[in-house]
Amino acid sequence: MTNNLLILMIVATFLAAPLVYFTAKKVGKKVSWIVFGVLLTVSMVFAWLIPAMQHDVVLEEYSWVASPVKLTFGLLADGLSVPMIFTYLFIFAFTVLFSASYMEKRFSFGDLENNNEQYAKFYTFFLLYAASVAGSMLSTNLIAFYMFYEMALVFSWLLVMLYGYGDRKKNSMLYFLWTQLGGATILVGILGANWATGSFEIADLVNITSNPYAFWIGLAITIGLFVKMGALGLHGWMPDTYSESPAPVSAVLGATSVMLGTYSLARLMPYFYEALYGVSGWLMLWSLLTILYAGVMALNQKDTKRLVAYLSQSQMNYCSLGVFAYVPYGVLGAVSYSISHGIAIALLFLVSGALLYRTGTRDMNKMGGLGEQLPIVLLATLAGFLTIGGVPPAVGFKSKFILLSGAFERGLHSSNLELGIAILAGTLATLVTLGYEFRTIWRVYYGKLPENLKSIAGIPTTMAVALIALGALSIALGIWPASITEPIDVFIEHIFH
Repeated sequence: MTNNLLILMIVATFLAAPLVYFTAKKVGKKVSWIVFGVLLTVSMVFAWLIPAMQHDVVLEEYSWVASPVKLTFGLLADGLSVPMIFTYLFIFAFTVLFSASYMEKRFSFGDLENNNEQYAKFYTFFLLYAASVAGSMLSTNLIAFYMFYEMALVFSWLLVMLYGYGDRKKNSMLYFLWTQLGGATILVGILGANWATGSFEIADLVNITSNPYAFWIGLAITIGLFVKMGALGLHGWMPDTYSESPAPVSAVLGATSVMLGTYSLARLMPYFYEALYGVSGWLMLWSLLTILYAGVMALNQKDTKRLVAYLSQSQMNYCSLGVFAYVPYGVLGAVSYSISHGIAIALLFLVSGALLYRTGTRDMNKMGGLGEQLPIVLLATLAGFLTIGGVPPAVGFKSKFILLSGAFERGLHSSNLELGIAILAGTLATLVTLGYEFRTIWRVYYGKLPENLKSIAGIPTTMAVALIALGALSIALGIWPASITEPIDVFIEHIFH
């Protein structure tokens, strides 16, 4: 394979940002095509790497800091990182395509200036956000992992603060403070891991098992990641941030929370198996309570964006449940479901944006009968809901089946607590999910069409292409799930055996 490929991909993405900024100051929203091209190209490079990850890894190491702490800047492409980065950047790319028409209308509302400078900042921060997440997923040491993770927070915060709806400053500050709290807790765990092992390398966490403080170190990292994934009680930032951000920003925020959060759990938590196994059943229960709470909240929403926000909170916590089942099927299912959820939640946030773009409202009580007027939006909604609900042929079917199989395996070989969690996750939680999905489909796309919506036109071509691309990826991965599960399975075998 090409030497220095990974560092070239990361550096090229970061270095494209100033080009995007200065180009946008001249051409405005047309710069979205450059950003789309950059992200899609890098995504396709990682797609090309996926087959090789079934029997190989790519490791690049560069001298970084010599003293007082020796640090190596390492990048690792393996069966865990490559499928996730491919999907993640694919989502980012088509969200950019969707955003051009959407943000033009967003700037026309009057509360933001409508000029090329706005487009320049938006697409620059968007690109830097994507590059930061990719850097975090590739990092081999905890300091670089944390640095990229927090850079992603800064760029996403800027997008929320500068381009959100309503009280942007309040919502963005709530988002920043909550996720900084989670980041600080993760940093405490990272420093504890360095103290316990004498290294910041993720691979050296294998030596933490015998340390008497391994439990507290693992718990600190877990709670920090639970903040970023919106676990019950730590989710105060999530509903307002998701619902009051522009649809393209909400889409990538949702994908980041589930995919980077699950990646981090899957990468780090197996090293704490012995330390955390005794409380992992309670962590699974915490995830289940979040799933049920957010699902019930979704049932009670009339706002399309807020419904998707609670839906995202509910479904992403299936991933933490799967990881803390601490069995191979649970972790495999969690990672693959985070990929399917990332696609679905981005798709559904874009759907809510398309509905707002054409109807001028997010209130489902003011909609109805839109199936004939917006057929592509209806199909995209069905693709997203099929994926979330774990219904074939969408990719969510196999990934959720594997995840729940892992939960049942843990329950059958453990205690009644874990078995009860698996049963409720597979029955009651699934019924709640199907309930808010069918209710939404009926309220938005069937019934009587309001008079003021009878003359609405279809959505712009770029929006339609973005929805079709994400929906098609979900179906394609559902028909051929081995394309992502086989590389992940190699990673799972390595960490458990």
